[in-house]
Amino acid sequence: MSTLKKILLLALFSITLMGCNDPESVAAEAAQLRAEQHPDRTYVGENNYYTMESSGDIQFTTKKDLKVMYQDFPRYFIEKAKEWPKEDLNDASSYDLPRFQFAWANSSSKDEYESGLKIWSMKTDGTDLRLVTDATIGFASIRNLARSPNNRYVAWAGSGGQKGVYDLKTGKVTVIQKTTSPLDMLWSEDSRYLYHERYRNRYSRWDSETGEISEVDFDVRTTAVNFGGKRTTVLDFGVLVENANTNDELNWIGVDRSLSMDERSLDVTSIDPEGRYAWGSNPFFGFFFDIEKGTVKQMTTDYTPAQILGKDAHFSALDSFAKVRIVDRVGEQVWSWRAFYYGALSGDAILYNGLANNGLWFKEGK
Repeated sequence: MSTLKKILLLALFSITLMGCNDPESVAAEAAQLRAEQHPDRTYVGENNYYTMESSGDIQFTTKKDLKVMYQDFPRYFIEKAKEWPKEDLNDASSYDLPRFQFAWANSSSKDEYESGLKIWSMKTDGTDLRLVTDATIGFASIRNLARSPNNRYVAWAGSGGQKGVYDLKTGKVTVIQKTTSPLDMLWSEDSRYLYHERYRNRYSRWDSETGEISEVDFDVRTTAVNFGGKRTTVLDFGVLVENANTNDELNWIGVDRSLSMDERSLDVTSIDPEGRYAWGSNPFFGFFFDIEKGTVKQMTTDYTPAQILGKDAHFSALDSFAKVRIVDRVGEQVWSWRAFYYGALSGDAILYNGLANNGLWFKEGK
Protein backbone atom coordinates (compact mmCIF):
# COMPACT_ATOMS: atom_id res chain seq x y z
CA MET A 1 0.00 0.00 0.00
CA SER A 2 1.34 3.38 -0.95
CA THR A 3 2.16 5.98 1.68
CA LEU A 4 -0.52 8.29 0.33
CA LYS A 5 -3.25 5.64 0.69
CA LYS A 6 -2.14 4.91 4.27
CA ILE A 7 -2.40 8.60 5.14
CA LEU A 8 -5.91 8.83 3.61
CA LEU A 9 -7.11 5.70 5.47
CA LEU A 10 -5.75 6.99 8.79
CA ALA A 11 -7.42 10.34 8.26
CA LEU A 12 -10.75 8.66 7.45
CA PHE A 13 -10.45 6.45 10.54
CA SER A 14 -9.71 9.49 12.73
CA ILE A 15 -12.74 11.35 11.39
CA THR A 16 -14.94 8.30 12.08
CA LEU A 17 -13.68 8.08 15.67
CA MET A 18 -14.23 11.79 16.20
CA GLY A 19 -17.82 11.42 15.00
CA CYS A 20 -18.43 8.54 17.40
CA ASN A 21 -17.09 10.55 20.35
CA ASP A 22 -18.88 13.76 19.47
CA PRO A 23 -20.93 14.68 22.59
CA GLU A 24 -23.92 15.81 20.55
CA SER A 25 -23.97 12.56 18.58
CA VAL A 26 -23.68 10.48 21.74
CA ALA A 27 -26.46 12.44 23.42
CA ALA A 28 -28.70 12.12 20.37
CA GLU A 29 -28.15 8.37 20.23
CA ALA A 30 -28.89 8.04 23.96
CA ALA A 31 -32.06 10.09 23.57
CA GLN A 32 -33.19 7.96 20.66
CA LEU A 33 -32.54 4.79 22.67
CA ARG A 34 -34.57 6.11 25.61
CA ALA A 35 -37.42 7.03 23.30
CA GLU A 36 -37.45 3.52 21.82
CA GLN A 37 -37.31 1.83 25.23
CA HIS A 38 -39.84 4.13 26.94
CA PRO A 39 -42.21 5.60 24.35
CA ASP A 40 -44.59 6.76 27.11
CA ARG A 41 -41.97 9.07 28.64
CA THR A 42 -41.00 12.61 27.68
CA TYR A 43 -37.45 13.17 28.88
CA VAL A 44 -36.18 16.50 30.18
CA GLY A 45 -32.44 15.99 30.37
CA GLU A 46 -30.93 12.55 30.89
CA ASN A 47 -32.42 11.71 34.28
CA ASN A 48 -35.83 13.39 34.39
CA TYR A 49 -39.05 12.79 32.56
CA TYR A 50 -42.81 12.97 32.75
CA THR A 51 -45.64 10.75 31.61
CA MET A 52 -49.20 11.70 30.77
CA GLU A 53 -51.72 10.15 33.16
CA SER A 54 -55.49 10.46 33.23
CA SER A 55 -57.17 12.29 36.09
CA GLY A 56 -59.59 10.18 38.01
CA ASP A 57 -62.01 9.81 40.86
CA ILE A 58 -61.67 12.11 43.81
CA GLN A 59 -62.35 11.85 47.50
CA PHE A 60 -62.41 15.05 49.55
CA THR A 61 -64.79 16.76 51.92
CA THR A 62 -67.55 18.40 49.90
CA LYS A 63 -71.25 18.89 50.37
CA LYS A 64 -71.93 19.45 46.71
CA ASP A 65 -72.20 16.98 43.83
CA LEU A 66 -69.55 17.72 41.20
CA LYS A 67 -68.95 16.15 37.81
CA VAL A 68 -65.67 14.23 37.83
CA MET A 69 -63.58 15.15 34.78
CA TYR A 70 -61.15 12.82 33.01
CA GLN A 71 -58.19 14.42 31.28
CA ASP A 72 -54.48 13.68 30.80
CA PHE A 73 -52.07 15.57 33.08
CA PRO A 74 -48.27 15.33 33.44
CA ARG A 75 -46.82 13.18 36.22
CA TYR A 76 -43.23 14.17 36.98
CA PHE A 77 -40.25 11.94 37.78
CA ILE A 78 -37.23 14.05 38.72
CA GLU A 79 -33.94 12.50 39.80
CA LYS A 80 -31.67 15.47 39.07
CA ALA A 81 -33.30 18.77 39.93
CA LYS A 82 -30.34 20.81 38.69
CA GLU A 83 -31.10 19.57 35.16
CA TRP A 84 -34.71 20.74 35.36
CA PRO A 85 -35.67 24.09 33.76
CA LYS A 86 -35.85 27.02 36.18
CA GLU A 87 -38.63 29.55 36.18
CA ASP A 88 -37.60 32.42 33.91
CA LEU A 89 -39.27 35.82 34.11
CA ASN A 90 -38.30 36.46 30.48
CA ASP A 91 -40.17 33.39 29.22
CA ALA A 92 -43.63 34.78 28.49
CA SER A 93 -44.98 31.32 27.66
CA SER A 94 -44.74 30.39 31.35
CA TYR A 95 -47.15 33.14 32.34
CA ASP A 96 -50.09 32.60 29.98
CA LEU A 97 -51.98 30.81 32.78
CA PRO A 98 -52.18 31.31 36.55
CA ARG A 99 -49.58 29.27 38.43
CA PHE A 100 -49.28 27.24 41.64
CA GLN A 101 -46.20 27.47 43.85
CA PHE A 102 -45.17 24.89 46.47
CA ALA A 103 -42.24 23.45 48.42
CA TRP A 104 -41.22 19.97 47.27
CA ALA A 105 -38.28 17.63 47.80
CA ASN A 106 -38.14 15.83 44.46
CA SER A 107 -36.45 12.69 45.77
CA SER A 108 -36.39 10.62 48.93
CA SER A 109 -32.81 9.50 48.22
CA LYS A 110 -29.91 10.16 50.59
CA ASP A 111 -28.58 12.84 48.27
CA GLU A 112 -28.76 16.08 50.25
CA TYR A 113 -29.60 18.22 47.24
CA GLU A 114 -32.30 16.01 45.73
CA SER A 115 -33.96 15.24 49.07
CA GLY A 116 -33.82 18.88 50.18
CA LEU A 117 -36.89 21.10 50.03
CA LYS A 118 -36.90 23.41 47.02
CA ILE A 119 -39.54 25.81 45.76
CA TRP A 120 -41.26 24.81 42.50
CA SER A 121 -44.09 26.12 40.37
CA MET A 122 -46.36 24.92 37.59
CA LYS A 123 -49.32 26.16 35.59
CA THR A 124 -52.80 25.50 36.93
CA ASP A 125 -53.32 22.91 34.19
CA GLY A 126 -50.37 20.90 35.54
CA THR A 127 -47.94 21.74 32.73
CA ASP A 128 -44.69 23.72 32.70
CA LEU A 129 -43.21 22.53 36.00
CA ARG A 130 -40.30 24.82 36.91
CA LEU A 131 -37.70 24.93 39.68
CA VAL A 132 -38.03 28.37 41.28
CA THR A 133 -35.15 28.24 43.78
CA ASP A 134 -33.10 25.76 45.76
CA ALA A 135 -32.21 28.37 48.41
CA THR A 136 -34.51 26.57 50.85
CA ILE A 137 -32.41 23.38 50.97
CA GLY A 138 -31.57 22.69 54.62
CA PHE A 139 -34.96 23.73 55.97
CA ALA A 140 -36.81 20.92 57.71
CA SER A 141 -40.08 22.46 56.55
CA ILE A 142 -41.48 25.37 54.56
CA ARG A 143 -44.54 26.62 56.37
CA ASN A 144 -45.70 29.53 54.23
CA LEU A 145 -45.06 31.02 50.76
CA ALA A 146 -45.86 34.40 49.20
CA ARG A 147 -45.20 35.57 45.61
CA SER A 148 -45.08 39.25 44.68
CA PRO A 149 -47.72 40.50 42.20
CA ASN A 150 -45.06 41.10 39.53
CA ASN A 151 -43.88 37.46 39.96
CA ARG A 152 -40.32 38.60 40.66
CA TYR A 153 -39.99 37.82 44.37
CA VAL A 154 -40.80 34.64 46.27
CA ALA A 155 -40.88 34.82 50.05
CA TRP A 156 -40.97 31.86 52.41
CA ALA A 157 -41.24 31.18 56.11
CA GLY A 158 -39.29 28.09 57.06
CA SER A 159 -38.82 25.92 60.08
CA GLY A 160 -37.94 28.03 63.09
CA GLY A 161 -39.91 30.93 61.63
CA GLN A 162 -37.00 32.15 59.48
CA LYS A 163 -38.12 34.24 56.52
CA GLY A 164 -36.27 34.67 53.23
CA VAL A 165 -36.85 36.26 49.83
CA TYR A 166 -35.51 35.06 46.49
CA ASP A 167 -35.24 37.50 43.57
CA LEU A 168 -35.86 35.66 40.27
CA LYS A 169 -34.37 38.54 38.30
CA THR A 170 -30.99 38.72 40.07
CA GLY A 171 -30.80 35.33 41.78
CA LYS A 172 -30.15 37.08 45.09
CA VAL A 173 -31.39 35.61 48.38
CA THR A 174 -32.18 37.90 51.32
CA VAL A 175 -32.83 36.67 54.85
CA ILE A 176 -35.25 39.11 56.48
CA GLN A 177 -35.92 37.21 59.70
CA LYS A 178 -33.46 34.83 61.38
CA THR A 179 -35.23 34.01 64.62
CA THR A 180 -38.51 32.36 65.46
CA SER A 181 -41.40 34.52 64.34
CA PRO A 182 -45.03 34.29 63.17
CA LEU A 183 -45.62 33.19 59.60
CA ASP A 184 -47.98 35.78 58.08
CA MET A 185 -46.71 37.62 54.97
CA LEU A 186 -48.31 39.93 52.40
CA TRP A 187 -46.90 41.81 49.38
CA SER A 188 -47.76 45.39 48.49
CA GLU A 189 -49.61 45.92 45.24
CA ASP A 190 -46.51 47.39 43.55
CA SER A 191 -44.33 44.46 44.75
CA ARG A 192 -41.92 46.77 46.56
CA TYR A 193 -42.78 45.86 50.15
CA LEU A 194 -43.18 42.57 51.93
CA TYR A 195 -45.30 43.07 55.04
CA HIS A 196 -44.87 40.43 57.73
CA GLU A 197 -45.50 39.75 61.38
CA ARG A 198 -42.03 40.15 62.85
CA TYR A 199 -42.96 39.36 66.43
CA ARG A 200 -46.29 38.51 68.02
CA ASN A 201 -48.66 41.39 67.19
CA ARG A 202 -45.77 43.51 65.86
CA TYR A 203 -45.70 44.05 62.13
CA SER A 204 -42.98 45.22 59.74
CA ARG A 205 -42.29 45.81 56.09
CA TRP A 206 -39.17 44.88 54.14
CA ASP A 207 -38.25 47.23 51.32
CA SER A 208 -37.07 45.26 48.27
CA GLU A 209 -35.29 48.34 46.87
CA THR A 210 -33.37 49.48 49.96
CA GLY A 211 -33.38 46.37 52.14
CA GLU A 212 -34.65 48.41 55.08
CA ILE A 213 -37.09 46.96 57.62
CA SER A 214 -39.50 49.32 59.38
CA GLU A 215 -42.59 48.88 61.53
CA VAL A 216 -46.15 49.28 60.23
CA ASP A 217 -49.30 49.96 62.22
CA PHE A 218 -51.74 47.47 60.71
CA ASP A 219 -52.26 43.73 61.13
CA VAL A 220 -50.75 41.44 58.51
CA ARG A 221 -52.47 38.22 57.48
CA THR A 222 -51.53 35.79 54.73
CA THR A 223 -55.16 35.47 53.60
CA ALA A 224 -55.23 39.01 52.26
CA VAL A 225 -54.63 40.92 49.05
CA ASN A 226 -53.54 44.45 48.10
CA PHE A 227 -55.37 45.44 44.93
CA GLY A 228 -56.84 48.64 43.49
CA GLY A 229 -55.56 50.69 46.41
CA LYS A 230 -57.43 48.53 48.92
CA ARG A 231 -56.15 45.98 51.40
CA THR A 232 -58.70 43.22 51.91
CA THR A 233 -58.08 40.78 54.76
CA VAL A 234 -59.93 37.68 55.90
CA LEU A 235 -59.94 37.72 59.70
CA ASP A 236 -61.27 35.27 62.27
CA PHE A 237 -64.93 36.33 61.99
CA GLY A 238 -65.23 38.21 58.71
CA VAL A 239 -63.56 40.32 56.02
CA LEU A 240 -62.02 43.75 56.56
CA VAL A 241 -61.51 46.21 53.70
CA GLU A 242 -59.09 49.11 54.27
CA ASN A 243 -57.51 51.91 52.30
CA ALA A 244 -54.03 50.51 51.58
CA ASN A 245 -52.43 53.96 51.82
CA THR A 246 -54.13 55.45 54.89
CA ASN A 247 -55.21 52.23 56.68
CA ASP A 248 -58.69 53.70 57.10
CA GLU A 249 -61.47 51.12 57.37
CA LEU A 250 -63.71 51.08 54.30
CA ASN A 251 -65.95 48.12 55.09
CA TRP A 252 -66.43 45.22 57.46
CA ILE A 253 -68.37 42.11 56.41
CA GLY A 254 -68.89 39.92 59.43
CA VAL A 255 -70.56 36.55 59.89
CA ASP A 256 -73.71 36.21 61.97
CA ARG A 257 -72.88 37.33 65.52
CA SER A 258 -75.69 35.22 66.94
CA LEU A 259 -73.63 32.12 66.21
CA SER A 260 -71.34 30.68 68.84
CA MET A 261 -67.62 31.41 68.64
CA ASP A 262 -66.92 27.98 67.16
CA GLU A 263 -69.73 28.29 64.63
CA ARG A 264 -68.62 31.65 63.28
CA SER A 265 -64.85 31.22 63.45
CA LEU A 266 -63.26 30.97 59.98
CA ASP A 267 -60.87 28.02 60.17
CA VAL A 268 -60.28 27.57 56.41
CA THR A 269 -59.94 30.81 54.48
CA SER A 270 -59.06 32.06 50.99
CA ILE A 271 -59.39 35.20 48.89
CA ASP A 272 -59.38 35.80 45.15
CA PRO A 273 -56.50 37.77 43.51
CA GLU A 274 -58.50 41.00 43.21
CA GLY A 275 -60.08 40.93 46.66
CA ARG A 276 -63.61 40.66 45.27
CA TYR A 277 -64.55 37.33 46.84
CA ALA A 278 -63.48 35.35 49.87
CA TRP A 279 -64.19 32.00 51.45
CA GLY A 280 -64.32 30.82 55.04
CA SER A 281 -65.48 27.60 56.65
CA ASN A 282 -65.49 25.54 59.83
CA PRO A 283 -66.97 22.15 60.76
CA PHE A 284 -70.44 23.73 61.00
CA PHE A 285 -70.78 26.17 58.11
CA GLY A 286 -69.34 27.47 54.89
CA PHE A 287 -69.29 31.23 54.26
CA PHE A 288 -69.00 32.87 50.84
CA PHE A 289 -68.21 36.60 50.87
CA ASP A 290 -69.13 38.86 47.95
CA ILE A 291 -66.91 41.73 49.02
CA GLU A 292 -68.02 44.16 46.30
CA LYS A 293 -71.65 43.76 47.37
CA GLY A 294 -70.77 43.58 51.05
CA THR A 295 -72.66 40.32 51.60
CA VAL A 296 -71.93 36.93 53.10
CA LYS A 297 -73.79 33.70 52.30
CA GLN A 298 -73.92 31.14 55.10
CA MET A 299 -74.27 27.51 54.05
CA THR A 300 -74.67 24.19 55.81
CA THR A 301 -75.11 22.06 52.68
CA ASP A 302 -74.42 22.18 48.96
CA TYR A 303 -70.98 23.80 49.06
CA THR A 304 -67.36 23.02 48.23
CA PRO A 305 -64.48 24.31 50.41
CA ALA A 306 -61.93 26.60 48.77
CA GLN A 307 -58.43 26.70 50.25
CA ILE A 308 -57.15 28.45 47.11
CA LEU A 309 -59.53 30.79 45.30
CA GLY A 310 -59.10 32.01 41.72
CA LYS A 311 -60.22 35.21 40.02
CA ASP A 312 -63.96 35.84 40.31
CA ALA A 313 -64.18 32.66 42.41
CA HIS A 314 -64.49 30.71 39.15
CA PHE A 315 -61.92 28.07 40.14
CA SER A 316 -60.67 26.82 43.48
CA ALA A 317 -58.30 24.16 44.74
CA LEU A 318 -57.31 22.36 47.88
CA ASP A 319 -53.86 23.50 49.00
CA SER A 320 -52.42 20.07 49.79
CA PHE A 321 -50.64 18.93 46.63
CA ALA A 322 -50.09 15.25 47.43
CA LYS A 323 -52.93 15.10 44.94
CA VAL A 324 -53.93 18.15 42.91
CA ARG A 325 -57.66 18.81 43.27
CA ILE A 326 -59.22 21.59 41.21
CA VAL A 327 -62.86 22.64 41.14
CA ASP A 328 -64.62 24.64 38.45
CA ARG A 329 -67.14 26.31 40.74
CA VAL A 330 -69.14 27.73 37.82
CA GLY A 331 -69.29 24.54 35.76
CA GLU A 332 -69.50 22.35 38.90
CA GLN A 333 -66.67 20.11 37.69
CA VAL A 334 -63.69 18.62 39.49
CA TRP A 335 -60.27 17.30 38.40
CA SER A 336 -57.95 15.18 40.54
CA TRP A 337 -54.49 13.89 39.63
CA ARG A 338 -51.09 13.06 41.08
CA ALA A 339 -48.47 15.44 39.71
CA PHE A 340 -45.48 13.74 41.38
CA TYR A 341 -44.49 10.11 41.45
CA TYR A 342 -42.22 10.45 44.49
CA GLY A 343 -40.69 13.03 46.80
CA ALA A 344 -42.18 14.97 49.70
CA LEU A 345 -44.18 18.18 49.94
CA SER A 346 -44.05 20.69 52.78
CA GLY A 347 -46.65 23.26 53.72
CA ASP A 348 -49.42 24.45 51.44
CA ALA A 349 -49.46 25.43 47.79
CA ILE A 350 -50.42 28.97 46.78
CA LEU A 351 -51.73 30.64 43.62
CA TYR A 352 -49.90 33.47 41.83
CA ASN A 353 -50.07 35.16 38.42
CA GLY A 354 -53.76 34.74 39.10
CA LEU A 355 -55.08 37.25 36.54
CA ALA A 356 -53.49 35.56 33.51
CA ASN A 357 -55.90 34.10 30.94
CA ASN A 358 -58.61 36.23 32.57
CA GLY A 359 -58.19 34.08 35.66
CA LEU A 360 -59.24 30.84 33.95
CA TRP A 361 -57.13 27.87 35.01
CA PHE A 362 -57.38 25.95 31.73
CA LYS A 363 -56.94 27.05 28.14
CA GLU A 364 -60.10 27.12 26.03
CA GLY A 365 -60.95 23.69 24.67
CA LYS A 366 -59.16 21.85 27.50
